[in-house]
Amino acid sequence: MTEGFDHTILIVDDEKNIGKALERLIKRIGVRSFYAASAPQALDFIQKSESIISMILSDQRMPGMEGTEFLEKARAITPDTVRFLITGYADINAVAGAVNRGAVHRFITKPWNNDDLLEMIKSGLQHYELLVENKNLFALAKKQNARLYNLSQELKQKASEHKREIVQKEKQIIQLTKRLEKGVCEADYIKNIEKILEENQMFDTKKMGLCYAAVMEIFFSKFKDLAARNGFFMPADNELSTKM
Repeated sequence: MTEGFDHTILIVDDEKNIGKALERLIKRIGVRSFYAASAPQALDFIQKSESIISMILSDQRMPGMEGTEFLEKARAITPDTVRFLITGYADINAVAGAVNRGAVHRFITKPWNNDDLLEMIKSGLQHYELLVENKNLFALAKKQNARLYNLSQELKQKASEHKREIVQKEKQIIQLTKRLEKGVCEADYIKNIEKILEENQMFDTKKMGLCYAAVMEIFFSKFKDLAARNGFFMPADNELSTKM
């Protein structure tokens, strides 16, 4: 058996001496076991037990309720539990029907060989371990798939929001560019200032050129800073002067 599994086997037999003999046999492989003298007592134990029952060993011929009927009821309560039925040759037909219905995983005929029985029990416990591990892996995969789906949806939403932000910033830059172009095109007020200064003999072409250049440098610097804050690259001053 795999390390980490804490197995419990429930033995159900109306003959106490057989039940106790099975308990002693199971103890040889280091597995905990409980004994019930009847099917109703065993069903009550299953419903109230805090331990997970890995296997049930039940006799077929018991007063009040036969083993096949008991194991079908037990399957409804704990479907993952491995169920073995101990029977005589006379009950083979009834046992075969229970096997076909899935109530019984395996039947053991009387009399049995202790060593063979122990191998059957160990094989049944290994089957239970594989079943539990597969269920755990399936549950983990389902959980991880749900997390991946949620992450994918979140990334899609963020990408959509980022795209909308970029479109909005592009619109803002276009608007700012148009305002700048309009401002340059409507720079007739410079000529008006030149005319006034000239009339008053205050016009100096060189000084006006320097003044205009200084104003445009400040204006362009502020525009470049605004564009940078919005995530858009503007050419360096030397690149701009080269193009101009």
